[in-house]
Amino acid sequence: MPQKLVKTTIYYSIGEIVPRIISFLLLPILTKYLTADEYGIVSYTNSVMTFVFVIAALSLNTFVLRHYYSSKDENSRKELIGSVFLFIFGFNCVLIFLQMFFFPMLIDAFNVNIPFKPYFQLAILNNFFDVISIIPLVLYRVKENAKGFLILSLSRTLLQFLMVYVFVVIYNQGLLGSYYGRLVINIPFMFIYFYMIYKNSIFKINFKLIKEALHFTLPILPGSLAFLFVSLSDRIILERYISLNQLGVFSVAITLATVLNIVIQALYKTFEPILFKEYFNENFQETNLKLYKFYLLALFAGAFGTSIFSKEIFVIATSGAFREGYKLVPLFIVSVVIAGINTYLNILMIANKKQKMVSLVSIISAVFSVILNLILIPYYGCYGAIIASAVSFLFSNIIFQYHTVISKKYIITQLVLIVQIVLIPIVYDELFDLNIAANFVFKIIIFIFFIFLSFKLFNIDLNFVKLIFARNNIKEE
Repeated sequence: MPQKLVKTTIYYSIGEIVPRIISFLLLPILTKYLTADEYGIVSYTNSVMTFVFVIAALSLNTFVLRHYYSSKDENSRKELIGSVFLFIFGFNCVLIFLQMFFFPMLIDAFNVNIPFKPYFQLAILNNFFDVISIIPLVLYRVKENAKGFLILSLSRTLLQFLMVYVFVVIYNQGLLGSYYGRLVINIPFMFIYFYMIYKNSIFKINFKLIKEALHFTLPILPGSLAFLFVSLSDRIILERYISLNQLGVFSVAITLATVLNIVIQALYKTFEPILFKEYFNENFQETNLKLYKFYLLALFAGAFGTSIFSKEIFVIATSGAFREGYKLVPLFIVSVVIAGINTYLNILMIANKKQKMVSLVSIISAVFSVILNLILIPYYGCYGAIIASAVSFLFSNIIFQYHTVISKKYIITQLVLIVQIVLIPIVYDELFDLNIAANFVFKIIIFIFFIFLSFKLFNIDLNFVKLIFARNNIKEE
């Protein structure tokens, strides 16, 4: 079992790492061929579509993950997959028409500086196809076919990267090319998704099952939206107070900071099914602590690496006005770290059927975030948005820490490491003005020392993988 779990984690990690790497490979292209204003448009439409994505998915992927293992037989599982997929498809066919009708009016009402045609129009179409991919990818997860998950996810991502390059660079389509490149790949993949579901499900909707699914997921939905609002509302509010040029620089900084989601999502996709299956076993707390320590170690190591090398990455991957964005990364990464910890705690809350509390806390946090953004952004711009985001996620974290049971939470350790993640890169870049090669050497040494310190603080020895995955605490199904 240990070997299988490690192998599964590697597959999911590759599935998360490669798209992030590709987004960085696109950075030099997009920052060369797009202006900061145009990059701001991409970021803004992506932020809005992220909200729409959550509404369109209705958190039904969580229902499938939670109930697949408890289904009594294979036919029930096939019915679950088919019903949820077809319902999501039908619901989104209706939703896309509503968006095409109402979005132009909303853009005018809120005086958004980005036209509906063609930018939002193309973003809506791409979002529709992204939502359709949810259940086919979940199908691979519940069947514990991480390799299949990797192939499906990676092939689409690589083809989209290729087509964006073709449209933006070769055909000089500029900003529109980034939308067209995704769209021409999304369309054929939709037919692949339909074929997969048709072959692995009972291809009809059981409305009684959908009613049960919505009863489970609708309490989660407000919390998911609220979480996103804390994450993304700053860009929506910033658009009203800063130029699209500044928003573009801010967005590039966020792109680097959120590379940490490679760690978060890879481990989340691996650990979520395990925690759901093991939650009521008598050895759960021992397993939970091992997974949590490993999760924290990977999270903080990734955060420090991203923060300490942010200046060098910006020098290599960006140009012009974008390069100043590195100064924001160590500050913004605090929010990403806290949100990453919240992700793990949320799994425990939902496994214990406390999804209503998760939603309530997230909604309060979202309201808190909006208030802070509206107060701070007019005076402090991007820095105000960073402060509002960190404080809002911290509020949720405090509540989640109180309502989850982990035998040792390492809260003081987390605070110490967060301070180092922020201060060490800022102080180093202020004190030393070396060439890029020398900086890499010294920063690698600092990074290795940080990892060693994290091992000690989280009490993980060199055999930590065996300690986490061995002893059959996690049973193979």
